[in-house]
Amino acid sequence: MLSMEIITIKTTKKTELIDITSDVERVLPHKDGICILFNPHTTAGLIVNEGADPSVKEDILAIFSQLAPEKYPYKHLEGNSPGHIKSSLTGPTLILLVEKGKLLLGTWQRVFFAEYDGPRNRKVYVKFMEG
Repeated sequence: MLSMEIITIKTTKKTELIDITSDVERVLPHKDGICILFNPHTTAGLIVNEGADPSVKEDILAIFSQLAPEKYPYKHLEGNSPGHIKSSLTGPTLILLVEKGKLLLGTWQRVFFAEYDGPRNRKVYVKFMEG
């Protein structure tokens, strides 16, 4: 059985990591299977990382800003090249295991939507495959 849901996200900052773990689990059936998350945006990403200490999110975004700084002679004239580069680093997709409707994550792990060109209205597709 394959089902799909859409999670909508309203970002509020230029760059931020938003914990969407509970949003994902809310739309999962109470079954075992695989969850595929897909972000259809070219200046955003999806990651799994520590959610207990907020300084981890700050560190990740700080290093990404050093890797793709705002001030650089980018050729893309839209002004959001750093967002495209950061999105390439994190990628648009996650595949996660599900047990009884809960994501199988490590003790400190959470799922984050990574905004690199906000604020914007965003969405994430959640596909569940039973089995």
